[in-house]
Amino acid sequence: MSFVLASGLTEGILELTLYGVFTVLFCTVTYLFSTRGLISRKRPTFFVFLALVGLFLSITAHWINGIYMLYLAFIRLGGGFAAEVLYLSLSSPPALAHISLVEVATVITDGLMIYRLYVVWSLDRRVVIFPAVVLACQIVCGIRIIYDLSRETIFNFYVLSNPWVTGSLVSSLVISIYSTGMIIFRIVKMSRSIRSVTGSTRAGKSLRTVLAIIVESAVLQTTMTIGILVSFQIGLLAQAVLTALQPVVFGISVLLIHLRVGLGWTAESANALRSTPTEMTLRLSTSMQRRESEYDVERGKLTSF
Repeated sequence: MSFVLASGLTEGILELTLYGVFTVLFCTVTYLFSTRGLISRKRPTFFVFLALVGLFLSITAHWINGIYMLYLAFIRLGGGFAAEVLYLSLSSPPALAHISLVEVATVITDGLMIYRLYVVWSLDRRVVIFPAVVLACQIVCGIRIIYDLSRETIFNFYVLSNPWVTGSLVSSLVISIYSTGMIIFRIVKMSRSIRSVTGSTRAGKSLRTVLAIIVESAVLQTTMTIGILVSFQIGLLAQAVLTALQPVVFGISVLLIHLRVGLGWTAESANALRSTPTEMTLRLSTSMQRRESEYDVERGKLTSF
């Protein structure tokens, strides 16, 4: 079996495994969202849920398209030279759909990251101006990549599309690093403020737990993006495998945040904080209609990012 076909088969097996994990997480998050009343249109979490549904649909479509490509390559084309041409022909409809769905999933993931930054900073629009502009640039780069794919093959794609692919990956990397850094700064500052008011070393523990979870997710996304960027720059075919796995890995990291933070996995830390003289548990699901969000973030209850 050639390296091209082996890469396609490896991609399909890994994506199938990770998609199973992703589906279980999504069903769990959906159930918890519904039981906690977070899908109501009157709550800002409704738009978060819509984004998660969009992410699930794009990743599911990407997985189905990957299975279809395996069927074409190994069943219909017999796994020979024609199957290799299928994987190398980037302008084919399955390849175009594959990369398009990757771009859609990446944009949704980065958009959710910007939203988390927006909520943590008490709906301060000034904080999200820069990442929003970078996200717009990422969308433009993604559109240009799809255009290049429609008229190129793998043999000249690395040369002609390098600026656009690099721009898309760097944009995603910048959003991840900037948003995570600003969230870290905000939560650390809030944690110190709470400890100074209560005088308790336990105060702010839930905030530090939230911080650890966000950093873990950001590291997973950043590592995947850097891996794709490096492999693309040096022209490795392994870049195709990493790119195919990018949506489902991003989806898992996003759902883990909502499962662990937004849906009660920090309840123990929150209960510990309630024992202090002042009730100060974190609320990140503030009402979009109220301008008391600064106060809510510092004293409310964490529900969802």
